Formats: sequence, structure tokens, C-alpha cells
Amino acid sequence: MLMHSPFDIMAETYDSDFTHSEIGQLQRKKVWQFLSPVISSYQRKIKILELNCGTGEDALELARLGHSVTATDASEKMIQKSREKAELLNRSNIRFETCSFEELHQFFNMERFDLVISNFGGLNCINKKELTLLSQQLSVLTEDSGKLFLVIMSRRCLWEIFYFSVKGKWSTAFRRMKRSVMFSIGENQFSVFYYSPENVKRIFAQFFTYIHSYPVGLLIPPSYLEKTFLKHKHWLFHLSRWENKLNKYNLFSNLADHFCIILQKKGEQ
Repeated sequence: MLMHSPFDIMAETYDSDFTHSEIGQLQRKKVWQFLSPVISSYQRKIKILELNCGTGEDALELARLGHSVTATDASEKMIQKSREKAELLNRSNIRFETCSFEELHQFFNMERFDLVISNFGGLNCINKKELTLLSQQLSVLTEDSGKLFLVIMSRRCLWEIFYFSVKGKWSTAFRRMKRSVMFSIGENQFSVFYYSPENVKRIFAQFFTYIHSYPVGLLIPPSYLEKTFLKHKHWLFHLSRWENKLNKYNLFSNLADHFCIILQKKGEQ
């Protein structure tokens, strides 16, 4: 029986709340600044597996570029939205599957992918033990020297610390330092786990070699500040430009809203 995801309730408004928001577009643009060179390094069309694809924005762009894309999400509602978009654009090189992280080996045990991507914190929904099991699954599902491109919410977000400290909400300002944080979506509650690049590097070390990490949202604020910054769009422009000067330095990865980390499967290089 299909289990309902707490993220089903977000499917209808996810694009308006994040995908098409000013901050959402800026953060996605930053991600693609780092993702594009990874894809180009293959010098051919590749087979890509996307985890927690949401409403399919990245999957559709990857398919538009000519790659073969399999996009997954645990939320059936998110997958429905993704399929609707794909049908409108008539993309034949993309498929969507409702699939949780723990079901990947059941769905794709006979397939191998050149690249696996996970964008905007989907992996923060699983704990360290589950993330370790996922690393093992992905080592089986990736080709030799295949890569992972993961975008994860960090344990220290300068914007979050500053914003909630100014408001005197100290517990919220430093919530990412806790082992886990409970979040509510409608009537559903679930745990969120925050990681540093070093955490992820160690968790995946048995099967994958660390290549690089980059900050995403170091100076660009978190998306929940969208309404505040809509009144001052010029600030976003300048913050984005300044972040461009800093985001090549991986030492800032653990201070941003998200970080992207690139890993390569061990074995033949």
C-alpha cells in the first residue's frame, strides 16, 4: 500500500513558495553553477538518477539538455506535479517514480547511473544510520567512477543565526546544532537532521571519495525570508554578486544555508 508523504501537502504550493520565488531561483542558479561543470566533465550524454526531485525542475532541465533522467520522490503528489510538467514539455527521455530512499534498491537493482543528484535538503530527512545505508545503496547503483552531487542543509547557517538572534529567539537561532529538530507540515511531524561537509564525507567514505564542497546560500538568505527581501530586491542582487566571489571557497560550505558536496565512487579511476 502506498504510504502518504508529509510533503504531499506541499506539492500544490511548492513552486510558488520556493521554485519561482526570488530566493529560490537564486539558490537554484548557484547549485547549477556547480552542477554544470560536473555534467560537462563526462563529455557525453549521461544517465542520471535524481533523489527527492520535488516538482521536477532539475530533472526537466537535465532532460532538456539531452540526458537520460530517472527522477524519484517519496511524495506521490510531487511526482504527479513533475509528470504534468513533463507531459506539457513532451519530454521522452525522463521518467518519474514514487520511491523513498530505502526503496531504491528494489526499483533500480538492475540499473546503473553515471550521476546521482539530490538537491535542496532531501537528505536532511534521514539520520546518520539511514544515510550510511543510502551510501551503500548508491555504491551499487552507480557506474565505476560514477559521481554523487548532493545539496544538503548545513549545521551552521550564518543567516539563520543572525536573523533569529536579532529577534531574541536563541533556540531557533542555533537549532541546527541539535542532533535533530522536529518540523510540522499540516498535521504531520518529522525529524530533520543537519550535517556538515565533514559529516557527509565520513559517512560516504567507505564507498566514495570526496572531491569538493561549495556553499549555497552563504549570503543569499534562506527562502523563509522571501517576504522580507521582496521589499528590497536590490539587496538580493548585491548579496548574490558577493556570494559569487566567495562560493568557490569550500571553507564557507558549513556556514551557508546549504552546501553542495561532490563525491566519486571508489574503484577504477
